Amino acid sequence: MKKTIIVMLALFLALPAISFAGSATSRWDMTIGGFVKFDMGYNTQGYGQDPVLAGRSGTGGYDNLTDKYGNFFMYSGQTTLNFLVKGPDAWGAKTSAFVEGHFRGNEYVGTATNSGGTFGLRHAFMQFDWPNSKLVIGQTWQTWGLLPTFASMLLDYNNLGPFLKGMRQPLVRFEQTLAKDWTYKIGIIAPTNTLGSNTDSSTGYGVTDSYTRSSMPYFEGSFGWSSDKCGSIGPWKMLFALEGFYGRQKQIYSYTAVQASTYSLTYGSKDVDSWGIAFKGFIPIIPEKKGNKTGALSVSGNLYYTQNPGMFQSPASTAGGVFAANYSYSGGSYVSSINGTTVALTAAQQAALDYSSPVQYGGWGQVSYFITDKLFVNGWYGYTRALVSDAWRLANAGATTSTNGNAMVNTTQIIGNIMYDVNAAIRMGFEYTWYNTRYANYQWSGTQIVGAKDGTGQSFRVGAYYFF
Repeated sequence: MKKTIIVMLALFLALPAISFAGSATSRWDMTIGGFVKFDMGYNTQGYGQDPVLAGRSGTGGYDNLTDKYGNFFMYSGQTTLNFLVKGPDAWGAKTSAFVEGHFRGNEYVGTATNSGGTFGLRHAFMQFDWPNSKLVIGQTWQTWGLLPTFASMLLDYNNLGPFLKGMRQPLVRFEQTLAKDWTYKIGIIAPTNTLGSNTDSSTGYGVTDSYTRSSMPYFEGSFGWSSDKCGSIGPWKMLFALEGFYGRQKQIYSYTAVQASTYSLTYGSKDVDSWGIAFKGFIPIIPEKKGNKTGALSVSGNLYYTQNPGMFQSPASTAGGVFAANYSYSGGSYVSSINGTTVALTAAQQAALDYSSPVQYGGWGQVSYFITDKLFVNGWYGYTRALVSDAWRLANAGATTSTNGNAMVNTTQIIGNIMYDVNAAIRMGFEYTWYNTRYANYQWSGTQIVGAKDGTGQSFRVGAYYFF
């Protein structure tokens, strides 16, 4: 009797699990996909699993703790889950929707509430496909400069982050194929971090900054050529494209005017151009043969030049305020961040106010070679340079804090890995990364230099993907 009761209780508890097993349904045709990602390794600098910029080296008898000691890491937060839905036709087009998230939280907001382990949005868009055109509405990758030949080939999630790796933003984009091999794309795209917290609680959920105050979206476009006449490697064939974006931002400042011995706070603004151009390409030097990649060799990458790129660039590249603006007037310089830090100016100073737009250029290149159909090696080189004036770079040098000293001036990454596809689901690999970052100025404490202008780090890791 006792055994019977135990068996009945076990079955009762198992009923919910049995009832839900295999019950993932949708009104339309839905596919669940994604991957489980695991990696572990060692960084020579004291960063977590995804270092981007190198910390400063110590100098003058002062140690930098981040630079002095490395650390071991293990991580699985890059695990991703997605849903692809195919629905009924509309306006003669095949329709679909795609939703994807990962367990890194909101990667664009570096707060504790958005830390690893929290499920965060990556993609959420609908798509309309006609024979020679496409309409995309929602959050997905930008077009300009994006070339994801590195997808699932990098183990370090933040590798290539500062070099126009790409951003996922809300957008509306139309794509049209011309004469089979030629394609143009045009669209509007959000220029700011829409997943971040708002700056004014009274405005509701969202972001209020110099980009949203401009009262216009950013426009992006692309014109490219792609053909399989030279063969292909996996999904990639010969590709070249020239792309760019344009928008405006409204930089906000304030100044204190003197009126009959009283003071009044006054706000003003400057409309500033934001734009960027990029050239990207993929060349299958030795294409695969009849679906077998053994001996296949390819090169790919992009080059870009941009002014005030906003969220089109990886947030990693803005670490330390590299895109901070320069408000200058005769007699001194006041610095305003990209969101419009308040500064106190007299009326005369305000009249002479000018804005110096920050500029950045760089790019990355990739070489991939398949030793066998399942075993392949990859190499990358990435470089980014920010052009900042000496007046801005040296502001308050030697004071208690060097105002802009922590801004990135340039950064470099050299990456190499070897990957092995165990089967259609499992990919394993080993990766080495060397990264160097140069900052705008020394690190100061009072009048004492306590940190070098640059630093170098290395990362060693093994990792695995399980695709489903």
